[in-house]
This record gives sequence, structure tokens and C-alpha cells, in this order.
Amino acid sequence: MLHSQILSHFRNRAELLLSGQLAGMAADYVYPLPVFLHPSRLLIGGPDHALLVFSHLRAALARRGVVALRPSISAVDLPRAGRFRVWIDWQEIAFPAEGTRMSQAVYYCKTTELGLRTEMVNYTRLSMPELNQEFATLALTA
Repeated sequence: MLHSQILSHFRNRAELLLSGQLAGMAADYVYPLPVFLHPSRLLIGGPDHALLVFSHLRAALARRGVVALRPSISAVDLPRAGRFRVWIDWQEIAFPAEGTRMSQAVYYCKTTELGLRTEMVNYTRLSMPELNQEFATLALTA
């Protein structure tokens, strides 16, 4: 998959999240979906659980005044058997500017007949550590 196609995919995912089109976003993942949130882990069991997690994330971004999410790809693995990793820096543009933050994640992806799907996410830098407890609670309700 080309770098520009991957970037477009993640830009679209950001737009879906911020616009509240969470079902479209949830369709981009393979379940169960492990999400590593240094130092904890969240296992998203299916699309319904993903909608709950994404709605909490969207609400937290809105509280901070985030108006745009800009992905920047720092690296892409060479695909092996249709699978590859993508390293992304997410710039969270907020108004007021004090709410602007950066997160970093590694996405474990695969190419399918339906397009790019994510099988696992590993956050290497969290922009909202204040959500760790909330996500821990969500993990228990899955």
C-alpha cells in the first residue's frame, strides 16, 4: 500500500472520529482489538465496545477544544503476507492553543479486500494520560 493511501486512510479515520461517525471508524478494525496504552492495555471486544471507547475519546477531545487531528507517518514497514506496521504521530490541534498535544502510536495493519484494517494499536506516547482510568473501567465492562 502506498504511503499516500495510508495517510489518506488515517486522515479519514480522524475526520470520522471528530465528526462523530464512529460506526464508520469502528469498521476499520479487526476484533478483538488489543490497544496498548503505556502502561496499561485495553482489549476492545467488538464494534459495539469500540463505539463506547471512541465516544469517550471523542468527548475528551471535545472537552479540550480539539478541532483537528493531523496524522503524520514517520515510518511504514515493508509488508509481509499483507501485514505491516505504521508509525504515526498525531497532532491534536486545539482552540485555545494550550489544548494542543501530540500522541504517537504504532498501528499493526493488514490489507484486505475491504481495504486497510488495523489489528492492534500500541501507543508509545499518550496525549491524554488522564483517560487511563476511564479506559481501564471500559476494559472491565467489555
